[in-house]
Amino acid sequence: MDVIAEHDRMKDVAHPLRIAGISRPADVTFSFAGTSLSAPEGENLAAALIACGIRRLGEGQDAARPRAALCMMGVCQQCLLRVDGRLVQACLVPVRAGMVVTAT
Repeated sequence: MDVIAEHDRMKDVAHPLRIAGISRPADVTFSFAGTSLSAPEGENLAAALIACGIRRLGEGQDAARPRAALCMMGVCQQCLLRVDGRLVQACLVPVRAGMVVTAT
């Protein structure tokens, strides 16, 4: 988790963005920066990472300006990650079991 600074994780919160009582597909497991995470299958990857408490997706041009999911609709490209070795926009990619996600 070297890419994810400890202060950029929401602490002591269990899925703060999940609405109770809403039916979702079963959770699947995937990895981000070597950490095993779970999210409902088919949820977009950026939303899944945010719900798991991960806001920082990589480094910007300087360390004071990290990259994060911004527009959530594929316009800004601030959420670029590598999924199974391929460069993708996290807000446009559905979560699936076994995905290996790394920062660019």
